[in-house]
Amino acid sequence: LDKYGRKEHRFCLMLIFNIIRYSSPLKNTCLDKTVEFLLWSNAFIIILSCLAVFGILVIVVFAVLFTIYRRTPIVKAVGGYLCFLELLSLLACFCLTFSFIVEPTKASCRLGLPLFGISCSLCISCILANLLQILLGFNFDWSKSSWMKKLNQPALIVIVVPGVQLALCVLWLYYYPPSTGETILVNTILKQCTKGSKLFFIAMLCYNSFLALICFLFAFKGKKLPDLYKNASLISMSMMLFLIVWILFSPIYISKFGKYKRAIESAAILVFSYSILFLHLAPKCYIMVFKKEINNEKAITEYIRKHYEQRGGFQLKQKQKMMLRLAGNHESDSLFQSTSTPPMEKTQNG
Repeated sequence: LDKYGRKEHRFCLMLIFNIIRYSSPLKNTCLDKTVEFLLWSNAFIIILSCLAVFGILVIVVFAVLFTIYRRTPIVKAVGGYLCFLELLSLLACFCLTFSFIVEPTKASCRLGLPLFGISCSLCISCILANLLQILLGFNFDWSKSSWMKKLNQPALIVIVVPGVQLALCVLWLYYYPPSTGETILVNTILKQCTKGSKLFFIAMLCYNSFLALICFLFAFKGKKLPDLYKNASLISMSMMLFLIVWILFSPIYISKFGKYKRAIESAAILVFSYSILFLHLAPKCYIMVFKKEINNEKAITEYIRKHYEQRGGFQLKQKQKMMLRLAGNHESDSLFQSTSTPPMEKTQNG
């Protein structure tokens, strides 16, 4: 080496295959590049991990409550056995967040996003099947539209809707599977997961967003129905939050570069899971524990009766107002005719 370290610097640059080293600022020695990924000691990772663990504990508590009150109307209103599938899919989502906040491996990269896509579609399909039961039960005349009965097949919906996502993810994993990758920077080596195929990744997100949009439209339509437990309103809020999160997530995810990119994925999954957990399922558990007086068939029947009585009374008042308006218009017309006929009679007599 000369006193300026030129030979050593040239040696670092000439080692094409030695990508884990770089030249020091003084150009007099070679330094090893640091491998960069999210560590468990990172504050952001600690927060995400605590949220995921808390979500898992809440799901266990909710599962116990739904099991105890499984024969009550509140559990049937959520879809009966569908709520357990919904809890199972949310449990998978919370567990999958850990695959995004550790050192990327071949298994975590390949299974993370595809399994989330399948779990998310399963969760939304359970909500969609429950909404169809409510809408078809109140809005359609079964005698005139018997073909609509075919839509009221919760088991078929839960199988077909996630089945499409499953087929999509299987093709993704077979042809262009996600894998581990490294980005060589000046002083560091960034370990991350590659998507394999951006087309399959976007298709997975778009499919789940499409399902969420359908659920939102159905729930918004069902807000006018006699729903004692406010299922439609709460579902519409959770689906709206899901759409907003993923709309905001997409540009941030595309523009973000660095080790926190996978943490953003984990945060988006947590927001989706908590929106379903606390906006859709938590109010039902609150009724089970603290408002048992409305968790019976008598309360539901009374609520539905009052709803249709008020609705019928309102429609009756509207019809009466309309009839009064028509009667008023008819009286004004007859008055006009009566005031206009005497001069004609006078002319005829004259």
